[in-house]
Amino acid sequence: MQIQNMEQKINELINYRDEHWHIPILAMTADVFQANHDEYVRCGMDGYVSKPFKIEQLYSSVAQFFESYSAAKAS
Repeated sequence: MQIQNMEQKINELINYRDEHWHIPILAMTADVFQANHDEYVRCGMDGYVSKPFKIEQLYSSVAQFFESYSAAKAS
């Protein structure tokens, strides 16, 4: 129930965010099914990492946010 409440609050923040301000949201889950990944993205998550994960996987997922921000800022 607590996770659903957090998800609802995040969805509310996503719906009201300013178009020039975005905090990337990375889901961390033990779920590995592709259909659920699509659901996370549909709900507004920017990516996800399946547990258990290697530190390199987490670093790579987080680094993508910085790379996309840098590319958007350069254009």
